Amino acid sequence: MRLEQDKYEEWLTTIANTRLIFNTIEELETFLEAPSIHSNGIKRCFTSAQRLRSAFRDLQVEVEQMTDGIINLESVLVQYQKAWTFFRDNLSRRSNPFTVALELLRYSYPPYSEAGLKKRKSDIFEQAHEQDINIPFLVLMLLKVIPGYDSKDGDVIDFSHQYEYAMSLLEKFTEDGELFSTLPAITSAREEPRKSRIMLLYHVKQILHTYASYAKQEDLYDVSRDMKAVQVDLDIKGFWNESDGKPLYTSFWQVEEAINDGTYFITSWHKDAENNITGIRYTMFFYEGLDGNLICYLLHPEAIKHRIKGQPYGDGDQVWYKTEMPTTQKPDTLNFRRLMASSVWPQQINLTRVTDEATISIYRQWLSTCNTVKKFEHLEYEFFPSIFAITHDAIYIATGTEHEYFKVPKSSFEGFARITIDDNVGLMTMNKRQYIVFDEFLLYIPITTNELKKYGITKVDHVE
Repeated sequence: MRLEQDKYEEWLTTIANTRLIFNTIEELETFLEAPSIHSNGIKRCFTSAQRLRSAFRDLQVEVEQMTDGIINLESVLVQYQKAWTFFRDNLSRRSNPFTVALELLRYSYPPYSEAGLKKRKSDIFEQAHEQDINIPFLVLMLLKVIPGYDSKDGDVIDFSHQYEYAMSLLEKFTEDGELFSTLPAITSAREEPRKSRIMLLYHVKQILHTYASYAKQEDLYDVSRDMKAVQVDLDIKGFWNESDGKPLYTSFWQVEEAINDGTYFITSWHKDAENNITGIRYTMFFYEGLDGNLICYLLHPEAIKHRIKGQPYGDGDQVWYKTEMPTTQKPDTLNFRRLMASSVWPQQINLTRVTDEATISIYRQWLSTCNTVKKFEHLEYEFFPSIFAITHDAIYIATGTEHEYFKVPKSSFEGFARITIDDNVGLMTMNKRQYIVFDEFLLYIPITTNELKKYGITKVDHVE
């Protein structure tokens, strides 16, 4: 019992002294309903093992709620102490700590670079991994954003500046990523309303995890499979608008089902006074979030064009929204709130299903009689899953002509050996051009002589 009491007393004292969860001691006192922590300390405020344990568990639940269940406070404190000891003994006296932090990130995360590292420094980095030291903690200690485990520096002053200093490091580290020009997780972190040391640690962890997942194209397979496992299929085909289902404005939405469950095409239509009706067709995906809410991912038609050209996604290419999980398969309302900052996408989209036949008739009439202009129509696509067979050495994709297949060697791309018959592999037509698509890898191979030769793809009339 005494050992347990000492453990909770130490952890609560560390939380209080380092301002780990709250930026001021007053905020901590208010949360724990213990107004004299600043004068009496933890030991005198919580005089029994039960009160210490109860206070710690309240904080633990609070942190779990703040971080969608990602951060376990007990584990974090164990890692904190271990990281601080390693930092104090090996990295605390380093000059140019920002550069050292950047080198540590490049050493620790793909594509794993030791460029310019002297042996002494690379040995220290390797020891950190061998001893299972928490890298985000070390990085934030180098930046002097998180203090030592035994710190008594007092309330956090101007934390928004320190927070942004950490974001600038992560932005520099991730700037060469293949998929995103600005990693969405960094944008999300900057929008965090409760900026504190524990939330910064949480966001750094999420940013680095996201970056590592997307850093190498062959690693996308695991990410794609995980996303497919939480896709949500709803019956939302038809017309929707943002005026409670009534024809109050000349803007509306039209939803069509795509081939895969949980995937849709949604077109935003707007009619002007000259009877021109303009539309943009987005691809929309639904997923169940960690908190049980419905996550909506919208992909702009230019996004695939950028991937084909090997260009990273920008702000306008994609957006994530969130709403409560519908209680029915056929919801009547979807009130989306944007998850990340954007200069392009609206903060909220409040959709109501149009059920009034007169309103539906109006929309159909506009689409059939007005001058219709579809922006980016040349980038709209049709995708057909076309895996015919998978052998030990190759993947066979039906070309659409009877007894004709594209034979794709598994050795032509890292990760192809993991392809299964239910993966999104097939043919896509866009702008009168055809592509062989490996959706799990975000890989689009133009069906041209040079590109097929590059991947060793041949046409055959039978499976070998």
